[in-house]
Amino acid sequence: MFAGDLLNIANLISENSVAAALTSIALNVFISVIGVIPSFFLTATNIIVFGIHKGFLVSWLGEVTGAVISLLLYRWGIKSFNRLKPEQVKIFRLINQMTTAKQLYFLSLLRMAPFIPSGLINLFGALTTVSLIVFLLATALGKLPALMIEVALSYNLVTFDKNYIYFFITVFITALLYWGLKKEIQRLEKT
Repeated sequence: MFAGDLLNIANLISENSVAAALTSIALNVFISVIGVIPSFFLTATNIIVFGIHKGFLVSWLGEVTGAVISLLLYRWGIKSFNRLKPEQVKIFRLINQMTTAKQLYFLSLLRMAPFIPSGLINLFGALTTVSLIVFLLATALGKLPALMIEVALSYNLVTFDKNYIYFFITVFITALLYWGLKKEIQRLEKT
């Protein structure tokens, strides 16, 4: 059922690939700004419409563009309302006290984990002193492995009857990645 629904959506938008790519990027921006809608289904649709490599690229461009636009909008909103006190929250103080290199590393780690809501990481960026260029680089670098996993899961889920073993291998690798990232983030918080 899931694969059939995605195939129907993919067939509808695949007639014009440039318009479809721009539409997908715009949808990714919308998803990033809203902050609570997972982009997994859009990634799966991109894989079906554009193939694995082009689908990955369209998803990556959409995720990075959406994150940067979200950061700018969130920062504008925070300055407009000025009710939040980021310095009172431990994680924001931690990020603000890091060197630029550590900020880049830390945000890249957060971005590496697939299925962590992008809106949450965008909000972290907006509530901290992270520069736009550091945020852009961290997002661009961190989203590469996260999207590789999302693409693998999407592709193997859509073709589950042929690739169920690869699906479970990808789930196992994702669990190991989460465990490793959690340990590294805990280590960073202590330093």
